[in-house]
Amino acid sequence: MIHYALPPSLENEIFRFEQEFAEFRAGRLHETAFTAKRVKMGVYLERNRSTYMCRIRCSGNIITPKQLAGIASLAKIYGNGKVHVTTRAEVQLYRIEEQDVISVLRKLKKISLSCKGGGGNTVRNIIANHDSGISTEEVFDVQPCLLALTERLLKESDSWELPRKMKIAFCSLAVEAAFGFIQDVGFIAHLNAEGKQGFRVYIGGGLGAHPKVGVQLHEFVHQEEVYNVVRAVKNMFHLYGNRRNKHRNRIKFLLHDDLGTSAFRTYYRQELNKVLEHRYEKLDIAAIDNSENAERNIVLAPESENLDDFRTWKKRHVVRQRQKGLCQIKLALFSGNLSAEDCSALEKFLRPFGENTLRFGTDQNLYLINIPEKFLANVYKEILGYSTLSDRPMLYGNLVACAGSQGCQVGLTAPQAVSEAVFKYLDTVAAADFCPPNDIMIRISGCPNACTNHWIADLGFYGKVRRVEGHLIPTYNVVGNGGMYRGTLRIAEKAGWVHAYDLPRFITEVMRRYAHFKEHSEGIVNFHDYWRSGARDIITELCTSGYNYIPTFAEDKNYYFDHGADQLFSLKGVGHEECSAGVYDIIDVDNKIVRKNLLRLVAEKDLDDNSLDTLLRSTLFHAAQMLLVTRGEEPKTATEVYSLFTQHFLDTGLVADVHRPLIALAGQSQTQDEAESLCGQKKQIIAFGEELTALYKNMDNTMRFPGEHENMMIKAANQKDESPVPPAVHASIPNRNRPDRFKDLSGVKCPVNFAQIKVQLFAMSSGETLEVILDDGAPIDNVPISVTSEGHSVLCQEKSGEQWTVLIQKA
Repeated sequence: MIHYALPPSLENEIFRFEQEFAEFRAGRLHETAFTAKRVKMGVYLERNRSTYMCRIRCSGNIITPKQLAGIASLAKIYGNGKVHVTTRAEVQLYRIEEQDVISVLRKLKKISLSCKGGGGNTVRNIIANHDSGISTEEVFDVQPCLLALTERLLKESDSWELPRKMKIAFCSLAVEAAFGFIQDVGFIAHLNAEGKQGFRVYIGGGLGAHPKVGVQLHEFVHQEEVYNVVRAVKNMFHLYGNRRNKHRNRIKFLLHDDLGTSAFRTYYRQELNKVLEHRYEKLDIAAIDNSENAERNIVLAPESENLDDFRTWKKRHVVRQRQKGLCQIKLALFSGNLSAEDCSALEKFLRPFGENTLRFGTDQNLYLINIPEKFLANVYKEILGYSTLSDRPMLYGNLVACAGSQGCQVGLTAPQAVSEAVFKYLDTVAAADFCPPNDIMIRISGCPNACTNHWIADLGFYGKVRRVEGHLIPTYNVVGNGGMYRGTLRIAEKAGWVHAYDLPRFITEVMRRYAHFKEHSEGIVNFHDYWRSGARDIITELCTSGYNYIPTFAEDKNYYFDHGADQLFSLKGVGHEECSAGVYDIIDVDNKIVRKNLLRLVAEKDLDDNSLDTLLRSTLFHAAQMLLVTRGEEPKTATEVYSLFTQHFLDTGLVADVHRPLIALAGQSQTQDEAESLCGQKKQIIAFGEELTALYKNMDNTMRFPGEHENMMIKAANQKDESPVPPAVHASIPNRNRPDRFKDLSGVKCPVNFAQIKVQLFAMSSGETLEVILDDGAPIDNVPISVTSEGHSVLCQEKSGEQWTVLIQKA
């Protein structure tokens, strides 16, 4: 087996999603509720707000040629004609019309592929190094264990209702294991003293705007224990994960900030003991044979190697495998894109070599594996006709760029467009001046979310917006020296910022200086050596002296356009980050309606009976529905809402029993023409609405209400016993590695937001820090200025979606 088996429930899930899509299109399902359902199915709304992106799960970085051809066909029929490889070794299809989404999902299922878990608060695609099973440097092949774990987790319902996404990775390499350290859970291949195969386990890694390196959870676990570890971590995340604050609800925050390493280990051990007592079935781990093509009778005539530039290509892109006579070949892609036509042609070419011949890399490139060395010239001749970077310097294939503002809802800048500009600049300047180094990894993200993993790049960039004389300009923060060094992962260091317009020139200048360093150094040196030799200071000075001057619009308008754009740079198209849509977003839809209605009921004294009855009925319905999602319920009718509310909130005592007659009255008849008027119940409904909004306000980060000892939705999903658990973790737990205080001012307008900040600062000591969330527009334009005018310092401000995170230090 070289691919995971789809869960048996998938057909029913696609059918249910089709119904939900129809409800949404008909206006009967709120957009926020639908988004939470949609992203779990791996379907994202694109920046144009009219078409969709489908993210296809390819566990273990594995794709077969037939599957690739099938995806290519879908891209050609329904999408933009391109197949896009992500940095999580998945495939994305763009420009899917809404009426075609379900057809795409069903046709993917026919070729044993699925988008489920491609987004949302779910267990995401589990990845490995692309050369697991074939590398001469590996400990052992980790893909069989990875595939077995994937199959198990996909069958579990609580894998789709986590507090936030959960990323897992395996690495077969003991030294170059960077991805194992930046996951929620990382498994790095290791042999114990008896030579048994197993893993070192790391927990709580992650990048984004707040990068963290994972800490070791186990020195060694056997392969058959892998599921128990993940099960225990998943249970713990359910129990203690912060579901309320989507900015700080990853496992890395739970470990490093909320709990601390020691308490985390204690609670994890408690959960692991419960899992071990359960005695779950062991994973069915089946080996993958990567040596078949060494003996296979391949009906193909070897091409002559006497081809132009063949030896250069071979030196750059071909690596011998551990299987004698077989090779892996890097097919370098521009920003991870390959045309549908090239994918189809590649499938036809690979037919003689079998299905176990393709892997995706986390560098957005495609790798051909298990190719007999005698057929390398055949491969070279074939791919010369493709639109790839195979005939370009290796540096070009080492530049990773996300979609950014050209497709992503939250992208600020256009990394793919700037990458193309970098290549053009290098082609015209570097060719006549110096040879670009081939051992450097460059990663460019369009925002702080780090989808390209810029924090582990030799040279990394992430989009940032600056304002000049009333105009917005696209810029990039510069980071460097990330990655592995002697078995330790380094998070890149910030070195400065540059204009987006100048980025091609800046990258070329850094490459020139690095090439000069290599040329005049003894022995083998890399970018880490260059950085340690003083390059960070050099690059910082280069930014400051040569790339931080901001010309006025009259002096040079080019700086006010992003690459590939014909309109002035703006944030007009920036939307909300969809991948974190979940329970709280759904609750907030009802909560906002209830709060708005309550204000009207108090303020508007002269409503006619019909308008008042409509308003009261709306308040009662949305207040009763608001918190049912915390019990795992999704009622379809008003009758179900009131029945389930009675069961979960009145019968349990969470809501005062005085409201029972009101709920019974509302549940008797749901058509306003038939129902008894509610005008005489105004005071009771106002009291009911106020009690439910207060109950929501007092709900903790794990969706438990005052007096509850466990989260009932999680209990139902996990079917756990009813033993008590330690108290919930709140985001206010202090830790020296995080701001001293945090205040979410989303939706709070000026000047109230600044007044609340002043209250926080008044209670703080000099030098302490306060992190606040502010909305875009007037709040971010005014609050930092007001803070600094009172003598405090604004240490940084970063944009994510339509909100800003601002770090303030008290004077």
